[in-house]
Amino acid sequence: MQFNSFVFIFAFLPGALAGYLLLRKTRFANAFMLAVSIYFYAQGALWYLAPLFFTALLDFFIGQKIEASTDRRYRRSLLVVSVVANLGLLSVFKYTTWLTVDMSRALAPFGIAMSPILIGLPPAISFYTFQSMSYTIDIYRGEFKPYRNIIDYMSFVCFFPHLVAGPIMRARDLLPQLAVRRPLPSAETVSNALLLILFGLFQKTVLADNFGLQVESIQRMMPGGGAELPAGMGLLFAYAFAFQIYCDFAAYTTIARGVARLFGVELMRNFLTPYFSTNPSEFWQRWHISLSTWLRDYLYIPLGGNQHGKLGTLRNLMLTMFLGGLWHGAGVFFIFWGLFHGLLLVIYRLVPIDAFLISRFGRTGRMLSTVLFFHLVCLGWIFFRATPEQFMPIMRSIAALPAVCLTALGAVLANWHGLAFVPALKSGIIQFLDVDRHFITHGWGFVLYAVPVWITDYVGYRAKAEFPDVLARLPWLARAVLVVVLIYGLQFFARREANEFIYFAF
Repeated sequence: MQFNSFVFIFAFLPGALAGYLLLRKTRFANAFMLAVSIYFYAQGALWYLAPLFFTALLDFFIGQKIEASTDRRYRRSLLVVSVVANLGLLSVFKYTTWLTVDMSRALAPFGIAMSPILIGLPPAISFYTFQSMSYTIDIYRGEFKPYRNIIDYMSFVCFFPHLVAGPIMRARDLLPQLAVRRPLPSAETVSNALLLILFGLFQKTVLADNFGLQVESIQRMMPGGGAELPAGMGLLFAYAFAFQIYCDFAAYTTIARGVARLFGVELMRNFLTPYFSTNPSEFWQRWHISLSTWLRDYLYIPLGGNQHGKLGTLRNLMLTMFLGGLWHGAGVFFIFWGLFHGLLLVIYRLVPIDAFLISRFGRTGRMLSTVLFFHLVCLGWIFFRATPEQFMPIMRSIAALPAVCLTALGAVLANWHGLAFVPALKSGIIQFLDVDRHFITHGWGFVLYAVPVWITDYVGYRAKAEFPDVLARLPWLARAVLVVVLIYGLQFFARREANEFIYFAF
């Protein structure tokens, strides 16, 4: 079920909220919430529940066994069972199809026929696997006590607002909230929750889905996968997808936070204006925060973190980002994307480009370092979104753009006579349009939707918060005006179909 569907907004959510409020003071409240969450998740297919229940129940019982034992080797063995079982199940569902398809293609030239094994990917398996694993790891470390009430525990794993695409919550942060009887949300809390939901819907249906249209339009220019793109369209592809995936994923977690607040639950923030980052370390403190902190706490630090010299630190950074790329999807380009970000972390650790620019040029240097790193992130998104056949046409299109700009500049200089600036500029613009009309046409559409993203994120960046949190602090009149703007934006610019959130595929 989609957050951006009429069924969810006008039927499921009101019904779930009404049922919870009726049962809030009884011991059946969490049982009802669990049933609602299971129903929400099983809308795609009933069999999705099998791996979810296996993961959750395995870690529930292993967590109790770890807590009850004082034998260090036995506790470690139980933890190994949990980690291997969880990662093994995740690997089977996520990588079997990819590996067997590639293997069958590799063997075909040698006359060896092999039928690939096609396995459907349950939504959210990457999210709930990491969340459930952190429960047993924290118990093993002595940082959390297991809960004996299986309904409370299952509610933590299956809590529907964040189940499908995060944020990845730790048991110590979410389970205590769910295990108690929560008071009725105040009028202010409800107001703020509705603002989060409204802004999230705007991010998804007005911004992300329209950026997605541009991405798909550019991809259709390469019908055979490897057809050439007009100059500059590859850059526009990278920009449009950078904004699409940000607005799409941020929209999901923004709506999830708002929905959870209606049930008296606070979910962690998952984004904080990531495209204003000046270096890769800052970016991963602002992008998909719940995953980056999970990888830090459960992978990077156990590997040794930065405690074993510079070479050890660089190795751990590369390995962490390699596994982070593999977590995102089954495919060589996801691995390349992870290694690319690992390489950025290594390069900026060895050569702090942003620190040099800021120390040398001050605020201008900060702006330059932000623009530079944004384009590096966009380059990474090409790995993430493009197919192997599309990658080189996109890169050639980007490389061709400077020549087009130089041609236009040459037209300006050739027509420059004294102070005849306007005719010369007009000649250059005409030359640019003639050479790359596709780029200009699609570029205006991109700018239309990019401007609201930059404005709202800049406001959030200056306030060190997400825009809907800033919106909630505004005077009532300013807030009312912005709410009207958001509603009219949804009315006139939103795509009507309930497009699936991108991270449902992970």
